Amino acid sequence: WVLFDGTMLALLATLNVIDGVAAVSNSTFFTANAKFVLSDLNSWGWVLIGISVLQLLLAFGIWARVKGLRWIGVGIASLNAVIQLMFMPAYPFWSLCLFTLDILVIYGLIAHGARMDQTT
Repeated sequence: WVLFDGTMLALLATLNVIDGVAAVSNSTFFTANAKFVLSDLNSWGWVLIGISVLQLLLAFGIWARVKGLRWIGVGIASLNAVIQLMFMPAYPFWSLCLFTLDILVIYGLIAHGARMDQTT
């Protein structure tokens, strides 16, 4: 599960950077006339790019079995889950898919991450 979580974090980072670049570049990829509770599509694109950098760094840390990074990974995955819910007006189904992946990462890091801390 820990290897799976690192892989999923790297995958989420890749997908978030693609979403972020598409949002920043004002692509027609997203739903037209989406209304956001906070800010606009461009701002959420930059947030996704920032989160993706953190997720990629955490994936490498989790693969290296660094103690304590799993809790930071839980926090970043939780934050990304909330951001995906806020990003939902732009692309609803895709945001729900990434939200589900975040929940899987959180589960894996909490339920099976203790094994990672004990082996190092």
